[in-house]
Amino acid sequence: MPAILIGSALVVVMWVMPGLTPTDAIPVIGQRDDHGRIVESLGADPTGLPRFVVEIFDGPDTGARVEAVVQDGSASMPGAASRDPYAVGDEVVVTSFTGPAGGAFTVITEPWRLPLIGIAAAMFAVAVVVVGGLRGLRSLVALALTLTVVVKVVVPLLLRGVDPILLAVGVAAGVTLATLLLTEGWSRVTLAAVLGTFAALALTAVLANAFTTAASFTALQGNEEIAFLIPLVGDRIDLSGILLAATIVGALGVIDDVTVTQAATVEQLHRAEPSADRAGVIARAMRVGRSHIAATVNTLVLAYLGAGLPLLLPFALGGQSPLIVLNGEIVAVEVISALVGSIGIVAALPLTTLVAAFVMVPARAPADVA
Repeated sequence: MPAILIGSALVVVMWVMPGLTPTDAIPVIGQRDDHGRIVESLGADPTGLPRFVVEIFDGPDTGARVEAVVQDGSASMPGAASRDPYAVGDEVVVTSFTGPAGGAFTVITEPWRLPLIGIAAAMFAVAVVVVGGLRGLRSLVALALTLTVVVKVVVPLLLRGVDPILLAVGVAAGVTLATLLLTEGWSRVTLAAVLGTFAALALTAVLANAFTTAASFTALQGNEEIAFLIPLVGDRIDLSGILLAATIVGALGVIDDVTVTQAATVEQLHRAEPSADRAGVIARAMRVGRSHIAATVNTLVLAYLGAGLPLLLPFALGGQSPLIVLNGEIVAVEVISALVGSIGIVAALPLTTLVAAFVMVPARAPADVA
């Protein structure tokens, strides 16, 4: 219980502390998104788009009523027209444009989805607590702390121009230590898992930097979000480094899983047979870990493949050679990220096993020592 209270207090403190975002961060000029509710239908505008009156719920215009047309992409994006039409009472997101080029106007861009997300999050939390008990509650606090660190520390420091690789490794190490202390408490298992995670993260960072540099990727690395950032941040942020940092953070969760499981395996093997020497425990722990690592690596590769699957369809439609598609920057970035992350996960297995064995198991069995 003290760990839960301490973790919760850290989350609250980080949310109420002054923001780290630089004061000279460049906003999206002439555009603001607000949450509102449709209160009246005005029919269609001269171009045939539905027109509504929306009451604003938050922001500087709270309580104001604005006229807005529906312009959420259904006219230009295939498949978007299948969305249900808006009606009075619907909560929506409205975007107000005030730039000098296009004049002042407001459009309805998308439905308000946070209540639905809240229901899914509540169901997830209940499931974790029911199945995991007190340890499940600890894991939820650790998850909240991780998300808070990303939003309140990582993103603002990236905007300040902090080196993304060093930031990712440092934050990942800190988050690993904090979350493992929350979920596992301080023990030799935690110590071995933390050390194994640190070593695997360092290896992942070195390999990600080496392979990305050798592959001669552009600053965009086939990423549309990066293209959107370039006119906003210029050259004060290492955009290529951000994608490398994403590779490190993406592998962190799986590495944590491997290191904790492997350290606990070593502990249990030693408890089951205290007379076993270190070499014997390491051999048995590695046999268990090999079964775990096969499924874990497949999980990470499938996660990256699933994220990039839509990108493969245009290439297939164009009839391009699979080797040409694989060589392309858009696909190659995802492949290298998946492979480098998987190398870090595989390395975490023997690294953690060795550390855990040295921490928990004597070099020779007690009978040999006698």
